[in-house]
Amino acid sequence: MRHLQLGVTFGGLLLFGFLLAFVVYAGSRLVPPFLDYWAVEKALSDLSRDPDLKDMGLAGYRDAFEKRLYMSNITDVESKDLKMVKGDKGVRLTAAWTVRKPFIGPVNLCLDFEATSDAPQR
Repeated sequence: MRHLQLGVTFGGLLLFGFLLAFVVYAGSRLVPPFLDYWAVEKALSDLSRDPDLKDMGLAGYRDAFEKRLYMSNITDVESKDLKMVKGDKGVRLTAAWTVRKPFIGPVNLCLDFEATSDAPQR
């Protein structure tokens, strides 16, 4: 009588290990830029709700944005990346930037981010 053998082969275990290591490595390269993106979104949201900045122009928004970036230790975004468009309903703040991270050898990860927040006019 033949018994059916169940289990994992050494080759399958190695392949699974390499795939798991690749996913963990890719995650370690991708997570920090996304954390910075969410911090920039929060900073823009805070700027749009700050009543002290309503009467200030772009220079005031940039100064406050730069301070928030410094406090969050974000180095990929600069205050010059902040754009402000005034409309009938208020001010729209937009920050757009690109992050390049080395991945494997000559392969780089290029991530384009854009965060937007609307500051209603009062």
